[in-house]
Amino acid sequence: MPRREDDAAPHVPMRMCVICRERRHKATLSRHVKDEQGNLIIDATMTRPGRGWYVCDRPECLTRFAKFRPGARRKGGKNV
Repeated sequence: MPRREDDAAPHVPMRMCVICRERRHKATLSRHVKDEQGNLIIDATMTRPGRGWYVCDRPECLTRFAKFRPGARRKGGKNV
């Protein structure tokens, strides 16, 4: 018997932390994007255009993200 729409659980968007690679609810992660000058900034509204990087709130991830350089890898996964 097919499930009715009102029986289904609500969809919760999931995203992955770029540092620890753990999947979490989107609302529990902070999103970072590049600004016009190429600097990483926090996207508090999660609506800025462009590629976003999500980071969880674990202290280890925040420390490692401070050194994170988006775009440091070329196609094929080799370091520049």
